[in-house]
Amino acid sequence: MRLPDPPRRRAATLLLCLGVVLSSPGLAWAGLSDTIESLKPSVLLIGTYQATGSPRFQLRGTGFVVGDGQMVVTNAHVLPTDPPVSDAPALVVQIRQPSGDWQMRSARVLGTNVARDLALLRMDGPAGPAMRLGNSAAVREGADLAFMGFPIGGVLGFSVVTHRATVSSITAAALPSPSAGRLSEQAIRGLRGGTFQIFQLDATAYPGNSGGPLFDPNTGEVVGVMNMVLIKGTRESALSQPSGISYAIPSAHIQELLDRHR
Repeated sequence: MRLPDPPRRRAATLLLCLGVVLSSPGLAWAGLSDTIESLKPSVLLIGTYQATGSPRFQLRGTGFVVGDGQMVVTNAHVLPTDPPVSDAPALVVQIRQPSGDWQMRSARVLGTNVARDLALLRMDGPAGPAMRLGNSAAVREGADLAFMGFPIGGVLGFSVVTHRATVSSITAAALPSPSAGRLSEQAIRGLRGGTFQIFQLDATAYPGNSGGPLFDPNTGEVVGVMNMVLIKGTRESALSQPSGISYAIPSAHIQELLDRHR
């Protein structure tokens, strides 16, 4: 006849079982659906508008609302680089309204951090729902995160798309310029030994994801900005043969920009 377990042994067994349940990977995504619903209104289209253009609106990347609700974060490489002329396309953002329609608004650049490939914009009109910044220094390798954006530009329609991401490495990097949006294998080798920490993600991002928020799936706090993706061969191969390796700038550098322009 088997004797009952002593109380301490039963307690230890129970704690072990709870540890297995609480460490289940599925729980990391338990709140993702609610988080997506709450964050989508904060994710914007970043592009240019020209009345005589075809199309008139040209998508350049993704952005998201921060600070006082009129500030927008994106990548510096998303901004137009041509010298301004009288008939140049205007920098604009598009924000989704409660009706589901996109509303276009003029925007201006408040400041940039080219070394970190970040830009802070101010959009016209009423304040939007601002995202909360999290502590990027607390992010650890192996963390389960998610990011939002508009992959492959307008090919899939202007609908916010969410992807899961695992932090596969936190490493020193130096961003290449001016093509930080996409990287070759040679450029990746040149990143090592850089000047600041960057998140390497086990996730597939595409053109159009640049400037999108990387966030905690349960709290919704932004811990990074999607920045670049490793491509194999040509730019077109990013669509047909995605590498599954992407990079994001820690949110601590967003806070630095905000502190300079409050």
